[in-house]
Amino acid sequence: MNKYLAPFIFLLTSSLVYAVDVPKCSLSVRVDHRSNTAHIRVLWKNLPKADTLWFYYMPAALADKKSFFSREQDEYQNPELHFFKDKQAFELPVFTDVTRIIRHPTYSEVFGIVEGTSDTVAFTYTIRVLSHSFPISAVLPGGDLLFQFFYPQPIDSNILTPLNQHLYLSLPAAHYIATIETDNKYNLIAPGSVESEFLGDHIRWSVTTSQLDHFNFLLSSNLVKLPPTKSNPSTEIYAQIPNIGKMTEVAVKADELRNYIKETYKIRQIPYLKIADLTDVRNAIYPNGHWIAIKIPTNLQYLPSSLAEIWMESFVKGRTITNRWKYPIFYKGLSEFLKYDFLKTQYPELKLLGPLANTLPGRIFGLDSIPYWYQNQLIFLFTERQGLSQPLNDDYARSSRLHLDGSGVAKYVSALFHLKGYLGEFKFNKLMYEAFEQGHIITPEAFHRHLSENHHRPLDWFTVDFYTKNTILDYELLQIRRCNYTQVITVKNRGQIKAPIPISGIKDGEIFITQWFEGHHGTRKIPVHTEVFDRIIIDARAETPEINHHNNQMRTAGILRRLEPVKFQFYTGLEEPFKNQIYWYPMLNFNAYDRILLGISVYNSGLLLKKYEYQISPQFSTGTGKLTGIANFTANYPIHSGFFHMIRAGVYFKYFHYDQDLAFTRWSPTVRFWWRKSNPRSMYFHITRLRFVDVRRELPPDYEDLPVDISNASYGVFSLNHTMEYTSILKPTIVKANFEKSSAFVKVFGEWDQRWMLPNRRWLILRLFYGQFLKNNLPSANAFYNFGLSGTLDYNFDYLFYGRSDSAGIWSQQMFITDGGFRAATGVYASRWMGSINVSIPFWKFLGMYADAGWADGRMAYGTGIRLAFITDFVELYLPVFTSQQRVGANTGYLPKVRFLFNPDFNAVLQRIRRGWY
Repeated sequence: MNKYLAPFIFLLTSSLVYAVDVPKCSLSVRVDHRSNTAHIRVLWKNLPKADTLWFYYMPAALADKKSFFSREQDEYQNPELHFFKDKQAFELPVFTDVTRIIRHPTYSEVFGIVEGTSDTVAFTYTIRVLSHSFPISAVLPGGDLLFQFFYPQPIDSNILTPLNQHLYLSLPAAHYIATIETDNKYNLIAPGSVESEFLGDHIRWSVTTSQLDHFNFLLSSNLVKLPPTKSNPSTEIYAQIPNIGKMTEVAVKADELRNYIKETYKIRQIPYLKIADLTDVRNAIYPNGHWIAIKIPTNLQYLPSSLAEIWMESFVKGRTITNRWKYPIFYKGLSEFLKYDFLKTQYPELKLLGPLANTLPGRIFGLDSIPYWYQNQLIFLFTERQGLSQPLNDDYARSSRLHLDGSGVAKYVSALFHLKGYLGEFKFNKLMYEAFEQGHIITPEAFHRHLSENHHRPLDWFTVDFYTKNTILDYELLQIRRCNYTQVITVKNRGQIKAPIPISGIKDGEIFITQWFEGHHGTRKIPVHTEVFDRIIIDARAETPEINHHNNQMRTAGILRRLEPVKFQFYTGLEEPFKNQIYWYPMLNFNAYDRILLGISVYNSGLLLKKYEYQISPQFSTGTGKLTGIANFTANYPIHSGFFHMIRAGVYFKYFHYDQDLAFTRWSPTVRFWWRKSNPRSMYFHITRLRFVDVRRELPPDYEDLPVDISNASYGVFSLNHTMEYTSILKPTIVKANFEKSSAFVKVFGEWDQRWMLPNRRWLILRLFYGQFLKNNLPSANAFYNFGLSGTLDYNFDYLFYGRSDSAGIWSQQMFITDGGFRAATGVYASRWMGSINVSIPFWKFLGMYADAGWADGRMAYGTGIRLAFITDFVELYLPVFTSQQRVGANTGYLPKVRFLFNPDFNAVLQRIRRGWY
């Protein structure tokens, strides 16, 4: 920071002047470059008398890994935090002239200055000036922000003031005046009105503004101010020189946005705005109602959506006076609704994937017809169908990342579109105008009360059911009957929300008419327009927050009238609400016994869970000339309250060859329970699985005379498994507990996988395993069900072994980290108990070492070697150096001792991506 601050920061003073009883603050800053510290003098007047004046000090929270803010960043999996201590995280400032400093009892990033005898507080604090900006925020009792100061930082460093964009805090209505002196090569961008005075080799800047949220400044030597446009003289555009042409287009789009707000909602007074080009800057400043920062998209087709998002957010922020941290979904949802309403009106041709929609891949995957605004439905349905939704009025501290950044906002946006369709465009726009102009957006309650009081019917379905309850909307069209001069449709409400229903008649593939009907519970018969339609559809435009649109339509004539139009689609695609999508792709697999497997996979599962899902994948074995393959059927049940958020029941079938000319058949009915988190922000994730595995194996002729309990030709295994994950990005933990029972044995076993992210961004991994037989009726010579020091024999046929019965050759060297988890082959099994410790230590990039130690029925073994983790847990190679069983390289040479891990399980990849989100 020294090289940036030295030339241009001499003095910063600020004062609040508004009314006698309005809090006032005087602030001065002196930077000591020799000690690399800043000394700040603060004088507060007209404060309410209270015991404590509370301060937010966010960087200190990053230094304290147990703080609320630090835990949040941990959840967000910000990779920069891996090095934050190396970059000298901020320290709590040193205060003088104050009575006493205390910590907040709940949030460790909040501290207080005890001063209850006067309405004036004066203090001085000293803080180190490092490579990051430091904010300091004061709040009055009750939560309203009085003042927030950010140290000015040049844009040229490519790092801007890091703000927590979800912890919304509001400044009171007041008048702010600040003066800054800088080197004359810099431009100043600040909220409000800015005047400059040239004083030789430096410039004195004067800033005046009111009603802002963050009193922050940008100093830059590479931003230039563009001339104002005639149609929009109140917007200033600051561009980086290479992007002047693009920022000129930004100015045109800003005019469109301003005119849209004026014409749609009749709002004339729109705040004075400054738009800064921060395309190459790593961290964005949050919009504060007076100026916004934009990162220009690579493809300018995305420019309207990029600009609309930050412009509408700034507009809403300038019109709301609320503790936004308490109502994050309400605030963000309003601005997102305005954004999508603008795009649907002005850019109806904009597709979800923009220019990629009309490419060959876009057409193949059915993305060419999906509009941009439909992403709200996708995000919302992704959460709802897993039972992960939350009430929209949950405050910041209880909202998961998925809820804050996507599903909660998407649901509120869809609910607002639902309300607009029901009220009609004219009345809805009028109510929005009154809400903005008359100050009804102070709180969600005030906004919703304004809507209800100005409508002739109750809007509880919107203001209460959608916003404050964790309930679902799901209407089903059951029947259509023509009676003389009218058609009567039967509609059943399978959800809990009594919301109004839009019912459309479809003729020649187009919406002929849409009628709105009041909502109901249970089943209701509704007379509709007398025109003869091809189909009747509930919510034909897919704009309401319905959890399932696939039960919303019916043809008016013919057989199988409820069957949706079938669409065959290659591989996968985004869900289309009124089509029965069947996905397919040709398959090419391999194992050592079936050789090349040629087949096709047909299924209906995609990104969004469906209530019923299936997969049928027949495959022709070129090695045996037989038909093999898999087939699965699952039913998903999202639950919106109680112990579980989702239950999945399914039956899974496999038929392949496990040895030369020997096949196996496996049936596995399974039920999984996803436990609801105690708090949506919790990092603890629990899942319980119950299943029964039935296996039938073909055996060679010399096994036919052996007893069944020796040959293991047919057997069944019941298992109960519970998995707990601590989904921290820096220190994740996975604990698994298992119980298995069959006619031949009963055993329990578990493992603990603990990881630490090192400064080289590689994992230090510690794994512990212990297993115990409670009963084992098999002879000790039969190791089929025993614990394996070097991994399981996989009697449940869970893992994809390419040569599971091979004792020599490349496929015999494939392994998975199970049971004892030894990376070297030991041939050691335990029929009573086994314990092991596995350690993986990274050195450089994918190069590291491993060490294993274990005990099998009292016998000790150990080994060490080199580990090449190309993709941790999925593609790894192990080169043993020493084992206690034998000298490496003896007799059979070295290469047969090498083992590798290859795990192509796509579900395991998805689980890794999910970590930290939900």
